[in-house]
Amino acid sequence: MTTTVQPVPHQENRKKREKYYVTTLKRLFSNKLAIAGLVIVVLQVLMAIFAPLITPYDPVAQNLMKSELPVFSEGHWLGTDNYGRDVWSRIVYGARISLVVGVVAVSLGLIGGVTLGLLGGYYRKLDSPIMRIVDLLFSFPGILLAMLIIAILGTSLINVAIAISIWSIPTCARIVRGSVLSVKEKEYIMAMRSMGASDLRIMVKHILPNITAPIIVFATMRMATAILSTAALSFLGLGAQPPTPEWGAMISQGQDFMWSAPHLTIVPGIAIMLTVFAFNVLGDGLRDALDPNMNID
Repeated sequence: MTTTVQPVPHQENRKKREKYYVTTLKRLFSNKLAIAGLVIVVLQVLMAIFAPLITPYDPVAQNLMKSELPVFSEGHWLGTDNYGRDVWSRIVYGARISLVVGVVAVSLGLIGGVTLGLLGGYYRKLDSPIMRIVDLLFSFPGILLAMLIIAILGTSLINVAIAISIWSIPTCARIVRGSVLSVKEKEYIMAMRSMGASDLRIMVKHILPNITAPIIVFATMRMATAILSTAALSFLGLGAQPPTPEWGAMISQGQDFMWSAPHLTIVPGIAIMLTVFAFNVLGDGLRDALDPNMNID
């Protein structure tokens, strides 16, 4: 007489998760454009972390004897600005500022958006008032809402991060709410309710882990928006203030020297373009990779 060993449920779940992770990675690495974006993002992060080691000059040190040097001149790879500051050093330190502001803004936006989305999607009584607040925030154009918030709070990079995070909350809340509405009626959620699990446990332990895919995609693509918005606000004088080496502020300072030193605007413009492009294509790749309906060739 032979006996069959039944698989343990948590082992089955672990195998399913492992298979899902492997499948997701296969989908992601089959997308060449997404991998290119990932490489650019990783290089930007490494530049930001090791900025003091890869920059030969102080990004705010002035040398008026070497102002407006062209590219590859006298040891300055990307030339110097009108104050003689090394453009390469300022670009590298600008990556640090853009990434930090972007991460802080997106993180704060996720905290607010995920919280509102979970509450609105799970509790019917809270859904209507929360969504009306979200609609109110949607009624303002994003950049104008950020400018209004900065006008109230004051000009600084911290306030820029806060403004962008508030701007990010309504979109995140709608995405999370829609995902919660589709998940909360699943059989396993109904089973947890019948077993007496608390609402907080159901939301945090069972619903939130199952809606992480759209949140990850949103956060990745929102980083591109946050970096571009930071540059735009700094260009308008509402973000980083001189001599802070921020990309948008660098373009603003270099626009008066477009003919004599075009690299002062072109170089930071290319840095912004590459970073925004990288996060956008990486977000698209993650969206395709995390979609269970996608097929693997």
